Amino acid sequence: MGPEADGHMRELFVKNPWLELPRKAPYVLTSDRDCIEHYNAFANPERIIDTALVPEPFIGNPISATVVLLNLNPGWAPGDPRAHADPGFRAAIFRNLRHEAQEYSFFPLNPKFEWTPCANWWRKKTKELVAECGREAVAARLLVIEWFPYHSSKRPTGLTCESQNYSFQLARQMLDSHKLVVLLRSRKEWGAVDQRCSELRLPNSRQNPCITPANLGAELFAQIKAALCNGNPIG
Repeated sequence: MGPEADGHMRELFVKNPWLELPRKAPYVLTSDRDCIEHYNAFANPERIIDTALVPEPFIGNPISATVVLLNLNPGWAPGDPRAHADPGFRAAIFRNLRHEAQEYSFFPLNPKFEWTPCANWWRKKTKELVAECGREAVAARLLVIEWFPYHSSKRPTGLTCESQNYSFQLARQMLDSHKLVVLLRSRKEWGAVDQRCSELRLPNSRQNPCITPANLGAELFAQIKAALCNGNPIG
């Protein structure tokens, strides 16, 4: 990433709260600690937030991305604790949180991490795109923003955290740009962030939001493919 891109990054993300995330568990921002501790004290087991896992509020490079996927939250899988304890995988998440350059900006597509649940989930969702455009192009030009940043088996209900404002700000900036923004899940939650999200098409299957013509429609899939393969955001 050159000096001009670095300057643009600083301009966009000077208020990034994830720069302050602790480097060891519990991985919770100070601004979110009280609400998460209170929530976990009363939550059903499947909705408890696992603070031993590093949050994933977004994945990818907001500057180089031409396609932005709006998702709901990072889930929880039995293999996640092992993955997040791996120094290389954990380092990639932290570089991502800081908007630092790395070989695969969309780190789930890094071949080194194919064994992780995160990579397995996103590999299935982007399989057709990778086949059409190549792993490197998709990894460089895809950005995912999660509505809620912390891990749990099921999305926490009735809970919002201070850190979400950063993700919401990032999503609005992407909507203001010429990037192709695609809604994967939850029109209600994202519509409350920005009315423009209410007008975005949802996949036919929200439980399995694969990026395919059958799930998104041939026209939208073609737009996504063109933006990722050619590196040209929509006009």
